[in-house]
Amino acid sequence: MVALNKVLIAGRLTRKPELRKTPNGVSVTDLLIALNREFVTIGGDKQQEVCFVDVVVWGKQADTCSQLLDSSSPVLVEGRLQLDVWHAKDGEKRCKLRVAAERVQFLEKKNAQACEKISEMAMAFDEE
Repeated sequence: MVALNKVLIAGRLTRKPELRKTPNGVSVTDLLIALNREFVTIGGDKQQEVCFVDVVVWGKQADTCSQLLDSSSPVLVEGRLQLDVWHAKDGEKRCKLRVAAERVQFLEKKNAQACEKISEMAMAFDEE
């Protein structure tokens, strides 16, 4: 059986990313991305709908996102669907489907240029 789990979305952040660390010191941040869709109804009326997608970003990419992205920043996210399951305080089982980011691309020119500078600095630091 063939399985494919790949997601590609482009939209705008609804809030500024907040960086946190796991107990092991790994960086993680959650993004909430708004995806707008415009369409025309059968009656000819223009409509717009918004879909909100939760995205989790890990490691150095999470650090970069928290430093350079802001509310309403446009991004392109490539990743995979991930189902998180947990038990709430009331004992009920909860689950949430979200995108685990493999790559986040900044679509605003100033953020893309800043990201390149940070990458260059990181590579120079690694070479020392």
